[in-house]
Amino acid sequence: MKRFRNHCSRRRKEADTRPGMESRLQPAFSTFDVRCSMFNVRCFFLSVALVLASAFAHAQPLSIRTFAGSTTPGSTNGPAFTARFNHPVGLATDLSANIYIADTENNTIRKITPDGNVSTLAGLAGSFGTNDAVGASARFYGPQAVAANSAGQLYVADTANSTIRKITSGGAVSTFAGAAGNFNSFDGTGTNSQFYHPEGVATDPAGIVYVADTWNHTIRKISPAGVVMTLAGLAGNFGAADGTNSKARFNRPTALAVDNATNIFVADSLNHTIRKITPNGTVSTIAGLAGVWGSSDGTNNAARFYLPEGISVATNGDLFVTGSGNQTLRKISHIGTNWVVSTVAGLNGFAGSTNGTGSSAQFYFPAAIGFDSAGYLCLADTGNNTVRTTRIISPLLQFALLGNQFVLTWPVWADGFIREQSASLGTPTNWSPMTNNIFIVDDNFVRTNNLTDRAYFRLHLP
Repeated sequence: MKRFRNHCSRRRKEADTRPGMESRLQPAFSTFDVRCSMFNVRCFFLSVALVLASAFAHAQPLSIRTFAGSTTPGSTNGPAFTARFNHPVGLATDLSANIYIADTENNTIRKITPDGNVSTLAGLAGSFGTNDAVGASARFYGPQAVAANSAGQLYVADTANSTIRKITSGGAVSTFAGAAGNFNSFDGTGTNSQFYHPEGVATDPAGIVYVADTWNHTIRKISPAGVVMTLAGLAGNFGAADGTNSKARFNRPTALAVDNATNIFVADSLNHTIRKITPNGTVSTIAGLAGVWGSSDGTNNAARFYLPEGISVATNGDLFVTGSGNQTLRKISHIGTNWVVSTVAGLNGFAGSTNGTGSSAQFYFPAAIGFDSAGYLCLADTGNNTVRTTRIISPLLQFALLGNQFVLTWPVWADGFIREQSASLGTPTNWSPMTNNIFIVDDNFVRTNNLTDRAYFRLHLP
C-alpha cells in the first residue's frame, strides 16, 4: 500500500493548483481529503484495498482499465488522463516501470512514467522524416514497435522508413540498422542491411535485437554491433511451413516476444497462428491453424485466432496475445506438452472502449502488449487511442463551486467505481450510492449537487 499511497499523493498534487483549493493528507482515515477553504463542504477519495499481485496471478478473467489517453486522438502531453495519442501501435516497458509507446500516426515515441505523466521522448507530432537527432529534432515515419533492453535503451521498428532506430535514455536517436527508404532483405552491418516494413521488435538479455520483418515474411536477428542476419523464413516467400531457418515460412509476422530461454514467439498475423522459434532457428506452430481464422479457445491447433497483432511473455511463461480482428486478449499456457488457449478479456467481434472484467471489457484493434515491473499487463489499444492496463488506477474525484451548486467530476474510465455519499465519517459509516443525474461531459462524469452544510463523497470500487 505504501507504493499505492505515494502514487495517489503525487496525483493529488496535480489538484493543488486549482484556485481556491488546498489538499492535505488525513492518515487516520487513509484518505485524501480535499477541502474548499471558503465553505464547510468536504469531498474525498477513499483508497480501495489492493492486492499488489502480478497480472498473471489474477484469476481469470482479467479486469481492464484505461491508464492513459482518450478515444479522441491527439498529441497532448501531461497527466495520463489528459494526454492524447494518435493510433498507438507499439508498447514496451523498462525495469523502472516506465512505459514507452510507438505513437504511430504522430510519428513519435512517447514515455509514460509510473505515476502517469506522459511526455514525448523523441520525434515531433505531425512531422515525419528520417533525421537522427535528440528529442524533438529526431524524425520517424509510422513507427509500429518499440522494445527496451536492460540498459534502458530503446529499439524502434520505424516501419515506413524500413529501419531499426536506437534511442538512448536521454532521447538521442540513431539509425541502428537498415537504410531509410530502401526496401529489401539484405543481411549486413548497420545501413548496409535492409528491411521491408518491419512491424515488430524485441530484445534478449544478451543485447540481441529481433525483428519481425513483416513484408519480407522473415524474422531477422541483429547483434549488439549491428550485424543483421535472417534467422527464419525466406524473403519474398510467404507460407505456413514449419522448419529450420530458411525452410520455415511466415505470412506477415507482426510481433515478437522472447522468453528466458531465448525462445522467440511470433504473432504470425495472416496465418492466424502463434509460432515458436528456438535459439537455433527451428520454427513450430504452437497454437492456431494456418489459414483458418476464428475465435475458439482450445488446445494447440484446435484454437483459432484472427489477425494476432501483439504478443508478450509473462514471468511465469504464459503468453498473452492480442487478437486485433477479434477485439480480444488471449492467454496461452504451456501445460505438459500442450499449449492451451483461453480468452481473458474482450468479447469476440465487439469493438468498444468499455472498461470491465472479462467479456465486459472492450477493445478496438488492440495491438502491442507488455508487463510492467510489478507484473501488470499494459496494452496499446490502437483504435481507441489509449493505453489499457490490469492495474487498479486511482481516479481523481474533483469538485468546483458554480454559484450555489457543488459540482463533482471524475474521469469516464472510472466507470467501475460508484460515487457514494455519507453524512459523517464516524464508525460505522453509512455510504449511500448516488447513481442518478450523472452526465458525461467530454471525458468526465459530472454530477451537480445542491450545497449542503456538510457531506462526504467518495468513489468506491465494489
